[in-house]
Amino acid sequence: MAVPRALQGILGILSVAAPLLLGGCYSAPVATEPETPPGPTTLGPGDRVRVIVFGQQQLSGDFVIGDDGSLSLPLVGRMPVAGLTAGQAEKAMRDRLGHGIIVNPEVSIDVLQYRPVYVVGEVVRPGGYELVGKGRVINAVALAGGFTYRARTDRIMVMRDGDPERKLVYVTERTPVGPGDTVIVPERWF
Repeated sequence: MAVPRALQGILGILSVAAPLLLGGCYSAPVATEPETPPGPTTLGPGDRVRVIVFGQQQLSGDFVIGDDGSLSLPLVGRMPVAGLTAGQAEKAMRDRLGHGIIVNPEVSIDVLQYRPVYVVGEVVRPGGYELVGKGRVINAVALAGGFTYRARTDRIMVMRDGDPERKLVYVTERTPVGPGDTVIVPERWF
């Protein structure tokens, strides 16, 4: 059966336009993150720590981890600590101090304040917020004043601190977040 010429023109236009129109409706499968609690929190730029070297008052004090991920300490110099837990940083500092500076050093590192969790997008007050302990996406959103009426709560994304690829991962409100993570709440269209 022959297709009328006018209908052929319409079908030709639709064959080109349909993929373009439907392309906006298609969403590729996206990895979601499990809702298991993350491992121990590691140190990173912007964290405030208290370093105590027992019996060595001049080496002790409160310090901020620099943008390069290291602490600048008296007699020790610049010591990289980003990506280490507080316990691992203590061991690294004991090792460095024990090599000719102090005999059998005892070091304690306490985290006074972790870097903030950032919440952006459709929340009442976007910005950086300090989570106490292990928090979840919903806790970070609550600190930011909650969702706006335009928030699309089924497409929340997180960019993990320290991820070299800076990839966005779809999460739920129950997903754990940690220091330096960025929670992104997109706008719904309808």
